Amino acid sequence: MSSRWLASIGLALLCAETGWGTGAAAQDAAAQSNELVFALVVNRIFNQGALGLIDDLMVKDLSSDGVPLGREGFKAMIKDLHADRPDFKLTVHDVTATEEIVLGHVTQAEGGAVESRVIMLRIDHGWVTEIWNWPDQPPSSSRLGARTPVLPSRHRSVAP
Repeated sequence: MSSRWLASIGLALLCAETGWGTGAAAQDAAAQSNELVFALVVNRIFNQGALGLIDDLMVKDLSSDGVPLGREGFKAMIKDLHADRPDFKLTVHDVTATEEIVLGHVTQAEGGAVESRVIMLRIDHGWVTEIWNWPDQPPSSSRLGARTPVLPSRHRSVAP
């Protein structure tokens, strides 16, 4: 039984138990689910190198910063990251999410240096389709393309 299937069942049971059936409640549930996906990507994949989760969370034709990598290319990137920078660590400070986009403000630490960064995941029906990563100043809209969403004002702090 895959962790993805269990997470989906858990979310469905939570929605049914709490009576979430309205459009707004379903959208909020999707945003919360996407925040969970973000936490798994950052903490388990980037920080711990859990390559098996890539197959459970990411589409086969995944792109990173607009470059098509696919799952296997992304796995190779994570392996190289851990081989080249064994002390690499991301710490999540803030997260905001919609049904399709998750933005997180993180601190990247490695080799004694600390840098503030933003990570964006585009998620389609529970699958990560794109990963974007930049210094804490967002790139221009032309870099992200016309599909750049307008995020809601809902904003949560996440304890490290």
